[in-house]
Amino acid sequence: MDPLPPSHPFADFLTSLEVEKGAARNTCCAYRQDLLHFSQFWLTSTGKELTRSDATTLRPNHLRSYLSYCLRAKLAKSTMQRRIAAIRAWLTFLERRGLVNTNPAKWIATPKLGIRLPRAPSEEDTARLVETPAPVELDRDSEHAWVLARDAAIMELLYGSGIRIGELCGLDHGRLNLALREIRVIGKGNKERIVPISPVSQVCLEHYFKHLVPLVGPLKPDHPVFIGQKWPERELRLNPRQVQRLLQHRRRWLSLPEKTTPHAMRHAFATHLLQAGADLRAIQEMLGHASLSTTQKYTHLDRAGLARIYDAAHPRAHKRLPAKGNPSDKPSQPNDCHAQ
Repeated sequence: MDPLPPSHPFADFLTSLEVEKGAARNTCCAYRQDLLHFSQFWLTSTGKELTRSDATTLRPNHLRSYLSYCLRAKLAKSTMQRRIAAIRAWLTFLERRGLVNTNPAKWIATPKLGIRLPRAPSEEDTARLVETPAPVELDRDSEHAWVLARDAAIMELLYGSGIRIGELCGLDHGRLNLALREIRVIGKGNKERIVPISPVSQVCLEHYFKHLVPLVGPLKPDHPVFIGQKWPERELRLNPRQVQRLLQHRRRWLSLPEKTTPHAMRHAFATHLLQAGADLRAIQEMLGHASLSTTQKYTHLDRAGLARIYDAAHPRAHKRLPAKGNPSDKPSQPNDCHAQ
């Protein structure tokens, strides 16, 4: 992503977002895309390029016109909400530096979103996805046996730890502790968390490293855990697109829905843990969610499963009720709750 010219109205804000706020690269790219979309609207509606001085003339009616522009373009509600949030953040940045007097985006109501439930594959489908290489993966010569070992480790780690695809590709050896079976993950906002990994993930990673050492030499702490197939001709670190392609090959071979993506593996991790009775706070910590409300979406997926957990765990779930019409079962004294 090439930096914007210093004179560009969004340049200082995006630099601050990356350097001062420490926002992730994907976040910076999303803010840039959203703001440039607004500047395109400004050019279309006014006939001139957006400048820094135009920020002082912005009013709520301009932003309402922008939302109408987005509606005519049939953008999703979530996209419109995110783009207004980007404009609001930009104007807040200018307001704090005394470059604008007010932030009109504060008064704009964005479209309300319904509850979007995460789509998670079943345990059976997830197991098939993790354990079944597609024919295109198996059709490799002996020199590329390390790629098969790498892909097996990727699949186990995606499902076994619930990390995001960007977090997986960003892993360095110094953040991996196989002895303790845990990884230190850098998530959104450069926040670090410790995530346990399964014994199967540990075995797959060790097997992959046995293939990797002869290829790249001793594994140094700052070396990426997963490298690209076309190394050394290209960049050493694995590109997220290669992980997406890996899932694409497998789901099509197994006739699974197209929505079975790397992020769906993260949903499967959380959903299957919750169905097995895991603590919601623990799942929140492992997923790296800032708010518990984000993790609580998974409770909507399996109400029957939650009821089973309640029946198995709550002391009052097993208390016998007196038989109807049996006088001997009736209390001889008034119930404490109703005693005067």
